[in-house]
Amino acid sequence: MSPSAATSTSPASAESHAGGGSIFIALVPWVVFTILAQHVSLELGSLVALVAAAVIALPGLRAGRPKLLEVGAVVTFAAFAVVSLIVAHHTGSDVARYARGIAAAALAVIAFASLLFVPFTEQYARERVDEQYWSSPRFKAINRKLTVMWGAVFAAMVPFHILAGALNRPGTNILFNWVVPVALVLWAIKRSSPEDEDTAHPGLA
Repeated sequence: MSPSAATSTSPASAESHAGGGSIFIALVPWVVFTILAQHVSLELGSLVALVAAAVIALPGLRAGRPKLLEVGAVVTFAAFAVVSLIVAHHTGSDVARYARGIAAAALAVIAFASLLFVPFTEQYARERVDEQYWSSPRFKAINRKLTVMWGAVFAAMVPFHILAGALNRPGTNILFNWVVPVALVLWAIKRSSPEDEDTAHPGLA
């Protein structure tokens, strides 16, 4: 998941450069939440993820360039924290079983909502590409395509997480909460790599 370190210096490379490793940094709170909510508690998972999300979002906010993925994470985990700390224990337990599905759904909503403004991958790509290329048709088209793809991947995780919560068994938890989502993410990373001819560009893998 290491990004390309080079800054684009030509129209061709700029147009094909969509995103960077910072996208994966922005996803860290979601991974932390998934692990802690399942293996420790919803409360701890929500609070730790909220702190991580706030730390990651702060530089963009200070610079006046907030990113929807990062701000969305802060809002999402703040909501989880409120629910986990305030609602009745049995309700919190129910939420914990389906928390990963809810989080994946929130990610999908954030991704698709960004298409109404600036595709979330483009917000990261702009940090690694000269401003003169931001309006490039290919640059914009690739970022829209990538954002739709990642939104679809997040949405595809939802039914598997919900099924895992409903069945609530060790085997199905491993399969539907980890194996399938990881496989989907790896597929998306491969589709985002320069080796893939349809979405060829450096920067996400």
